[in-house]
Amino acid sequence: MKKILPLFIITLILAAMAAPLTSSWPDGLDRVAQMLGFDSRAVEAPLVKAPLPDYGVPGLERSPLSGTIAGLAGALICFIIPFGLYIVRKK
Repeated sequence: MKKILPLFIITLILAAMAAPLTSSWPDGLDRVAQMLGFDSRAVEAPLVKAPLPDYGVPGLERSPLSGTIAGLAGALICFIIPFGLYIVRKK
């Protein structure tokens, strides 16, 4: 646990600092779909609704903190799930 806590704190700091630097341009998959002309075939209603669509918090779309909160939430989820699985497996 002593080794994981500093990594967890660094992860949260990096997520909070990097979120405002994200680009509004399409990501790689969207760009390739546009270049090859099959972006119009995308399904409008996904099978599973994204909890934080477009890296923003619903209701805070215009707030500069929206991306930061979404980044922190993503970092927490990506850190807590593997750590939880590790704890369960260790028992």
